[in-house]
Amino acid sequence: MSKDPWNVLELTPTSDKQQIEAAYQQKLENLKTSPEETRAEQETQLNAAYQSVISGLTEPFTPSQQSLSNPLFSEFNEELMELLGNAHRHTQVSAWQLLIDHPACQEVELRQDLAALIFDRVLAHQKSCQNDKEMVTSEVLIFLTTQLEWTTREDLKARYGDNFYYRMTQQEVPQPEIIPEPIADTGNLANIFIGLTIICAIGLIMISV
Repeated sequence: MSKDPWNVLELTPTSDKQQIEAAYQQKLENLKTSPEETRAEQETQLNAAYQSVISGLTEPFTPSQQSLSNPLFSEFNEELMELLGNAHRHTQVSAWQLLIDHPACQEVELRQDLAALIFDRVLAHQKSCQNDKEMVTSEVLIFLTTQLEWTTREDLKARYGDNFYYRMTQQEVPQPEIIPEPIADTGNLANIFIGLTIICAIGLIMISV
């Protein structure tokens, strides 16, 4: 059983190639201290994980062979494409509810791939639209996000990038935390200034005496 490449890299799924590269290089560096008898195998595993992650950022979504071999998956995909091609129905939450009720979605081994398939197809549709009226509505996206649990799918964020992921799930892109600069204590500065002034004054008096 192959290991999760993200676990091998000890990295949370991300679309940041620099972060992935840094994690990969750090793991390679750490392997230099590993026993020689296991180092080659570990390097092979690490390289495979790195290549898998990087290719996953650029390759289109591909369902598993198990999903592709299931007739329900093909049937579902056809209904999905038909729905997206219907300019009137694909704006209706009720139409998407009917799709989600398809027998394919009741099969546990298919559901993960179906959720990713819908994400991929809807995103491609949104990108191809010439105006907002042709696009799948926010109400539908919210419905799909809830029903298909897109907010738990770090693999989707890693594959499509934060921008598209948050647009599809109708979430605001998290803003980096801003740490305010420390404000100088003007009261203490004033006390220090007064103290220095007094010392200087005393010094001048001593000199004059």
